[in-house]
Amino acid sequence: MTATEPKYMARVNRLKKKVFETYPEIDLEDAVILTKSFLETQGEALVTRKAKAFRRQCSEKSVKIWDDELIVGNSGSKIRGGILSADVCWSVLDRELETINTREYDKFKLLPQDKKDFEEIIRPYWKGRSNYEEWLARIPADVAALRDNGALYIDKKAVRGWGEVTAGYGWFIDNGVEGLRKRILERKAKLDATVPGDYEKEVYLDALLITAEGMEILAERYAAEAERLAGEEKDPKRKAELRQIAESCRRVPAYPPRTFREAMQSFYFYQVCIFMEQNAAAYNPGRMDQYLYPYYKADIEAGRITPEEAQELFDCLWVKFSEPCVFQDEKTAEYSSGYPMFQNLCAGGIDKLGRDAVNELSYMIIQATMDTKLYQPSLSVRYNMAKNPNSFLRKIVDLMVMGTGFPAFHNDEVGIRMLMNKGIPYNEAWNWNPGGCVETNLAGKLRGYSALADINLGSVIEFTLLNGRCRKTGVLAGAETGDPLTFETYEDFLDALKRQLHYVIRTTVKASHIIDDICFERPVPALSISFEECIENAKDYAWGGAKYNTGNGIICIGVADLINSVAAVKRLVYDAKICDMRRLLSALASDFEDAPEILKACKEAPKYGNDDAYVDELAAELFGYIADEIESYRSKFGVMTPGILPVSGNTPFGKEVGALPSGRRAWKPLADGVSPNGGTDTNGPTAVLKSVANIPHDRFVQGTLLNMKLDPQMAQSENGVQQIMGMLKTLCSLGVYHIQFNVVDQKKLIEAQKHPEEYKDLLVRVAGYTAFFVELGKDVQNDIIARTTQSSVNCMSCG
Repeated sequence: MTATEPKYMARVNRLKKKVFETYPEIDLEDAVILTKSFLETQGEALVTRKAKAFRRQCSEKSVKIWDDELIVGNSGSKIRGGILSADVCWSVLDRELETINTREYDKFKLLPQDKKDFEEIIRPYWKGRSNYEEWLARIPADVAALRDNGALYIDKKAVRGWGEVTAGYGWFIDNGVEGLRKRILERKAKLDATVPGDYEKEVYLDALLITAEGMEILAERYAAEAERLAGEEKDPKRKAELRQIAESCRRVPAYPPRTFREAMQSFYFYQVCIFMEQNAAAYNPGRMDQYLYPYYKADIEAGRITPEEAQELFDCLWVKFSEPCVFQDEKTAEYSSGYPMFQNLCAGGIDKLGRDAVNELSYMIIQATMDTKLYQPSLSVRYNMAKNPNSFLRKIVDLMVMGTGFPAFHNDEVGIRMLMNKGIPYNEAWNWNPGGCVETNLAGKLRGYSALADINLGSVIEFTLLNGRCRKTGVLAGAETGDPLTFETYEDFLDALKRQLHYVIRTTVKASHIIDDICFERPVPALSISFEECIENAKDYAWGGAKYNTGNGIICIGVADLINSVAAVKRLVYDAKICDMRRLLSALASDFEDAPEILKACKEAPKYGNDDAYVDELAAELFGYIADEIESYRSKFGVMTPGILPVSGNTPFGKEVGALPSGRRAWKPLADGVSPNGGTDTNGPTAVLKSVANIPHDRFVQGTLLNMKLDPQMAQSENGVQQIMGMLKTLCSLGVYHIQFNVVDQKKLIEAQKHPEEYKDLLVRVAGYTAFFVELGKDVQNDIIARTTQSSVNCMSCG
């Protein structure tokens, strides 16, 4: 602890040290308990079996309270444990049993006892029963062709199950489990088992009651453990803390909290419970500064807490967020490496009357990330230029320039419009929150899967130029859109490209329907209990019980590669006639080795990110078409929804694509998000923003993602800070949805890659999430190193 640090940082640093020093490990305790329960409940309704398995987990799982903790709970039994959801994806571990600790991305230690439990308990029961196995058995040939040839990644929902959701945390906390039980019983009393469908509703509501009982059992077990530790504790201060923990656990989540401390503990118990039920990415805490504020305000007014004590609780909670690791298969880990949990927590924005909603907790939430410098929670801010104060923007930038990769900055007005474009009226859309990476969500009201599938736009260009074939494999994977040598005009080429896009999107939607059907059989009662309409409708979240339901999200990766490649073909072949199509195709086939002059011309063609109308008009047309195409399809739950959030998928997708007309060489990473290709944006950050503004952000309702790298030297001066604040206001005025920064010296990244043991705590922004740099695969590290570094800002708002 330094002389300027608050006293509580000594505790926080000890808790952090435990996280830093713990190697990620597979945690099978929940899976074993689940399996044993399912063995005993065969023949009962699936949702009943899920609920009983959850209650048994609450009754039997390890209950541990670590030294120094003020907020308690663990979804598994280990710090940095990757929980296996056996009913969703047991077979993932089966395929990687011997390689889970040697694979390139997101390694996990597997202890001998856990391996034994897997082989003797988990595998024998679940073989042939998981989501993922059913998906592999049902995947259509055309979908498999796109997936196997690098144009599509669509397995994530079958591997992870549900996720990318914002539960009704505020509603859950305010009512307490007993309040929810009362609502469930009231709804059940209205049913008549002689009415068709009501019996099934009774069964479902009974499952929610079983789930509620499990939550209360778990909290009582933590209370008992805290009392036991207090009885053994010699230090009076810690003894009092443990007794306070016990008192909180006996109150919440069973009943509404009486204090801010209890509200925070109730929140975390529920977070633990939904991860126990299913270890999926992106359970988003949402607008914590709003739903916790009444408890904080009451405590401050009553003199029960000081701002410093509240800040200590936030910091301790931030460490808890960083304890678990999402477990995913090797392939999925390539697309989101760094053990990301995507627990997207938000501050700022407006209230239901359209007024400034920034409060004291908004600043404390940002401060907690500044204090802890951890990769979780994935902090976002909603900034409303018309309503939020300049002091809030200054606090945002103060965190940005620290170089942690936080916070993700979201244009509040665009976020609201995105929710409205999902069919949610303004009187609820104002309460939106960022979720997962940059996806838009609505706490306790909205069901969807925001990133069902990733489409490789680099492959789409390649297929268009090879009449549907993949350069790497030679396989006909896309649509046969014609021999490009016969394209007499640019319009012929563009028509073929659009037909290729149509084919890939249509095939993806077909696969989406199959995965929806599979996941329909995986109810999540612990998650559903915080959705008011799931209780009222007696219908699980997985079955469409939420108030609003949308179709799955289709994510585009390689935005700049698509735009720049189309611009290069237009310029070189049709406008300037620098070369004909045959010569261009020959150059691409050799990765430009036999055509350095063509490579030079491709690189000199206009590039996205430079405020060049020649390119930017193409961006608007292409992404308007893509939005139209995706939105023309429906799932059983609602309209399909587009987004641009690559996570780290631009790196593995790049390995599948040969040379492109943009001048990108074969097998190199694609561009991330809506960002320009590294090194091609030469006119400064304002030019980048003006180019990015040509993409119709409001229509890509799952979110758009812009990464930018700033020179740390720039951020060290007051003038630099003011320029960044001005740039963020410019982003808002242009209608761009999101931006996030890496403020880190390139030499430091290179040194960290060479000497990882010396940089364990170095955080970087990957895409829509932050990770420890040394825990990323080398390809992802190289991609971050190669991004353009902006050393100055000249923006419309700052001169």
